[in-house]
Amino acid sequence: MDSSFSQDIWEKMRLQLVPFFGEGLRIVIPESWSEHYETWFKEVEAYSFRESLRYNNEELKIRLNEELLLLLFIVVNGNPEGVILGYRVKREQGDVFYLDTFAVKTRGKGIGRIMLTAIIKWATLNRFQAIELDTEAENELGIPLQHFYETFGFVVQRVEDDGNITMKLDL
Repeated sequence: MDSSFSQDIWEKMRLQLVPFFGEGLRIVIPESWSEHYETWFKEVEAYSFRESLRYNNEELKIRLNEELLLLLFIVVNGNPEGVILGYRVKREQGDVFYLDTFAVKTRGKGIGRIMLTAIIKWATLNRFQAIELDTEAENELGIPLQHFYETFGFVVQRVEDDGNITMKLDL
């Protein structure tokens, strides 16, 4: 996999996001983990998810050791605006990209759509067979999460008693 192609995807995403955030927007892909990145992750996570869905430090460290990790921050003037965390999961049908954490602070402007489109391009470029994620029909703020993913072609794989929905997009 040529990393320059991945950089092209993230640069195109950045250029699409600049009109929303201005020239102070950066895409940060950490090469190693630090307390600084942990602070960013926790900030976006706290803004986007209720407490029961947030990672504690041990859970987060486990996720950061997954194979073919994608960790990316959207940063505006030094402040975290969004985060992507995902990794490879091996399935019978081949490698799947599990989109573990996908969160954006600014809502209702199409930013999530721009980011998810880039994630799909990246996963395709990295020859994943599919993207999987867990979500809810809607979150506590009434945002229709299941519908958002369905507009990209994700389909429901299973619904658990607690309302968790596993969705998949074949690539």
